Parts: sequence; C-alpha cells; structure tokens
Amino acid sequence: MKAILASLLLIFAAEGPLADPKEEARAQDLMREIRCVACENEPISNSGSDIAADMRERVREMVADGQSNEEIRGWFAERYGDFVLFRPPSRGLGGMLLWASPFIFLIAGGVLAFTISRNRRPRTDIPAVAPEEES
Repeated sequence: MKAILASLLLIFAAEGPLADPKEEARAQDLMREIRCVACENEPISNSGSDIAADMRERVREMVADGQSNEEIRGWFAERYGDFVLFRPPSRGLGGMLLWASPFIFLIAGGVLAFTISRNRRPRTDIPAVAPEEES
C-alpha cells in the first residue's frame, strides 16, 4: 500500500506543463534565461540534472502564482547569486565596468594596433648610401 501511495505521489509531483499555454510559454522563456547551477552554461530548460528539474518546477509554480518575470529572476538571483542569470543586472560601478570592459579592451587594442603599424612603416627620409667601390 505504501509503495502505491509513493508511486502516485511521484506521478502527481512530476514536473509537467502549466494548464494555460501563455503561462507555459512565459515559464519556458524564463527557463531559457536561468542557468543551471550544476551544469556549465546550460539553461535549466535543457539540463537533465535533478536541481534543474527542481528549478523548472519552481519557475512554473511562481508563474502560476502570478509573479512577474522580474520577481522570478530576483528570487533566483537572491538564492543562487547573479551567476544564475544569463543576463545579470549591472549594479553600480562594478557592473558597469563588467559590461563595458569588452568594448574598452576592443578600443584599446585597436589604438595599440594602429600605433604599432604606424611605427613599423619604412622610413623614406633616410638618404641612400652608395656601396663602396672594391679595389
């Protein structure tokens, strides 16, 4: 009897889509924006880990409860850190530097390449010297 109850509990507790297709679509979008904490750079929508299944179920519960996307992202970021979001918010100077640093390095590299190429040009203002005559 206990085995039957346990199996029924597993069947009903198993993750499944939401009844409303619009809510399920919103949940799926959010699942693609949230990173699995057990996998490297894989969204919870694609991950097969147990923690990702729990995270997907939590997203569906929060969507069904009527929470906004920002509230859901905020809950996951508060619990797991900003790393869990594929698009972390830029907060303060550190966040701005994090988002701006690729562009800063790109511009600095371009200036450095221009300066090096400019200094490597052959100089044309040096007079040519005639070879010495052999005796």
